[in-house]
Parts: sequence; structure tokens; C-alpha cells
Amino acid sequence: MEEIKLLNDEIFKKEDILKKMMNDEFYYGYLGKNALSSSTCKSLLEGPQFYANKLNEKEKTKESQALRDGRLIHLLSLEPHRIDELTIIDSTKGSKAYKLAVQEQLPQTVYTNSELNRCKNIADSVLENDEFREMVRFAHFEKPEIGYYNGLPFRGKADICLPGIVIDLKTTSDISRFDESALHWNYDLQAALYLKLFNAFEFKYVVVDKKTQEVKFFEFTDDFIQGGYEKLNIATDNYFNYLEDKSFYDLNI
Repeated sequence: MEEIKLLNDEIFKKEDILKKMMNDEFYYGYLGKNALSSSTCKSLLEGPQFYANKLNEKEKTKESQALRDGRLIHLLSLEPHRIDELTIIDSTKGSKAYKLAVQEQLPQTVYTNSELNRCKNIADSVLENDEFREMVRFAHFEKPEIGYYNGLPFRGKADICLPGIVIDLKTTSDISRFDESALHWNYDLQAALYLKLFNAFEFKYVVVDKKTQEVKFFEFTDDFIQGGYEKLNIATDNYFNYLEDKSFYDLNI
């Protein structure tokens, strides 16, 4: 049976760790520290010192509204049955009720009613799109996977998964410029990694404009994917450089 060795040298049977990865706290918490990911690579692309700084800042960084909206839109579009897991506050984020809920629970599970309504309208645009509904009829949603790239453990979770095909849902504030933003936000790296992790031959994007609620489908060229693999190689090289001089980089935080 295949085994996975994490960055902290802990070893799991792959079958067991995939089950654990269905739990968000394990996936984002424990594995966030002990496996690499496409988001981790964005820091590594900037260099070992930048990565070390980000590791130190992680606990202090307050998530942006765009990140909160994106998470909620994903949930409403792909796993609407999980909305009951959230705490919805019928007041503003400045209210006593909201602040108390955030103290008692994970901040990413607490939303205001206005956030929910705004994001629901955007998610409904995706769910009501005929092409999207046909595409996902027999799909799996939020499917986790873990494996190696250049000898390092990487985690991933496919928004939508079909045999040989991975589909990612993205939100944007300007869908006409998604091609540009895909490179800016290193979506090519994510696409390359997920093709490798999921042993897939095709990667597509479903993109919804948060302003106009327009939904479009994108599939990029082989050059786009190849660029992603090149970025992955740079990121993993920088991680090995970080390990080699970890005490130096940590000292300069």
C-alpha cells in the first residue's frame, strides 16, 4: 500500500490520509504546515527568505474580503449542503454578536447575512448556467489528493473532478482580463500541479465575474501548462535551498 511521507517526516498510508483530508481542519491546518501546495509555491517563487517570512506571518495575517467571498462562493456553488456548518450573523462585522462568534469559532466559519446574500447571488449564476450543470452532472466535488513532485509532498483539492479532467472554479472582478490575471496569480502553476497530482490530461476553469455575474469557461494552451511546471521547479528548488540554510533564513525573520 502506498505511503506518504510529510515534511515533518510523519508517514501515513495514502488511503488513510486521503480520508483525513476531507476534514478542513486537518487539510488546511495540519497539512498546511506539513505538505506543500500551489499557494505555498507562490511564496517560494519569491525566494527562500520570502517563504520564511510568510511562514512567520501566517498566524498574524488577516484574510481579505476577496478571500472570504471566494471561499463562500465555492461552498454555495459546489457544496451548498454544507451551508449549515457556517454561523450566519444578522448584523455587521463590527457588531458585538459577530465579534463574539469569531472569538468562539473559526473566523472562516462566521459570515454576516449580507455577505451570504451577496455571494449567493454570484453562486446562483454558476448553478443556473446550462453548460456548467451539464459539465458537473457526474462529477466529484472538493476531491482531495496528495502526492510527490520533485520528491516533496504536495496536497491539493480539486473543485470539480471527472475522469482525467480537473475543473477549477475561480471568481474575478473583471472576466475580460482573466487571461492576464491567470498568469499574475500563478494559476498556471496550480494547473500543472493538479494535472500531476490527479493524473489528469485536461485542466479547465469555470470563471464567474463578481460584478456582472457573467460565467465563462477557459482552457489554456500547452505553453501555459509548461510555464506552470517551470514555476513548480523553481519553487521546489527554493524550498530545498530554504532547508539547506533554514537557520539562516529563520534568523533573518
